[in-house]
Amino acid sequence: MYYFKRYFIIIIITVLILLNLIPTPYFLVIPGQAINLSENITVENGEKDAKGQFLLTSTAIIKANLLLYVYCFFDPNIDLRNRDDEIFLNMDQKDYTNIMEKLMQESQMISKVVALRKAGYSPEISGRGILINGILDKSPAKDKLLPGDVIVKIDEQPIHTLEEFSEIVRGYNSNQIVRITFLRNNSTYSILIPLIELPGADDETERVGIGVYADTKDLQCEFPLKIEINLEKIKGPSASLMITLEILNQLTENDLSGSLLIAGTGNLSIDGRISKVDGIKQKIISAKKKKADIFLVPQNNYSEALKFSQGIRIIPVDDFDDILMKLIKL
Repeated sequence: MYYFKRYFIIIIITVLILLNLIPTPYFLVIPGQAINLSENITVENGEKDAKGQFLLTSTAIIKANLLLYVYCFFDPNIDLRNRDDEIFLNMDQKDYTNIMEKLMQESQMISKVVALRKAGYSPEISGRGILINGILDKSPAKDKLLPGDVIVKIDEQPIHTLEEFSEIVRGYNSNQIVRITFLRNNSTYSILIPLIELPGADDETERVGIGVYADTKDLQCEFPLKIEINLEKIKGPSASLMITLEILNQLTENDLSGSLLIAGTGNLSIDGRISKVDGIKQKIISAKKKKADIFLVPQNNYSEALKFSQGIRIIPVDDFDDILMKLIKL
C-alpha cells in the first residue's frame, strides 16, 4: 500500500510537469491591476486634494500551457483566446510589446492634450500625416488605401494630424467626392474617394468620413505644464480615458470624483471620442476587488459590461464631454 501511494504521487507530479511543459496555441486573459492614478500622476500647479479616486484598470495576457488551458475552464474570471485569431497575439512577443508600449505613449500624449484643453490651456500638436491602421469593410477606400499608407492631403489642403483631417471633413457632406493624396513606400499617390456616413455609438449616424481607422503619424506635443505619468508596467491605449480624468481633476477646483472610487476604461481620441476596448470582464473584476463604486465604459461595451454589473454601477460614455456631464450629476 505504501509503494502504491508513493508511485501514485510520482505519477501525478510527472503528469503535472508534462502539462506545464506542453504549449498550446492559446492565450489567457486574466484580471490585471486597479491603480489609484493620483499616486502615479503629478501635474505641475495641480492639487491632489480629491476625496475620491480615479482607478485605472487593466488585464494581463499570458501564454497558456496545457495546464493553464485546463485550469481556465474552472475559473470564470479568465477568458481564452486563440493566438491565430488575434493579429497582435500572433506576432512575435517582442514586437507585440513594442507596439503596446508605443500605443501607451501616444495615448498619454492624447490624455494630456484633452485634459489641458478642458482646463483652458492650448497645447501645441504636430504630426506627419494620417497613418492608416485599418479600413472598414464597407468603406469606399477599401482596396484603394492600405494599412501603412499615410494621408498627407485632402483635396489641396495639407494634413498633419488626425484632428486637422476630422475638422476639414466636417465641412463636407456625405457622398461628396474628395481627392486623397497619400504616401506609400516613399511614393506619392492620389485617388478620388466619396465620403460616407459613419456609425457612431449604438450605430447612430453622426459624422462623415472615408471609413478608415487612423492615427496621427509621429504625433508630437508641446505642453505648457509638466505632467509626470509613472505607469511603466501598463501597456496599450485603453488607459487614456482614466488618465485624462486624473490630470483634469488635479487642475480643477471641483472634485470630479465626487468622493467616489471611480474605475473605468476607454480609448480616447484627441477630439474626445471614446472607442471600444477589450477585456471588459477582467477590468470590472479588478475594479470590484478595489471596491470601486462606479465603472465607466465606452458606449459600445455597455451591453457586455452589464453582464458583470452586480455590486458596481456601470456608466456608458460616448465622448469626454459626456463623461464630464455624467460625473457632475453623480
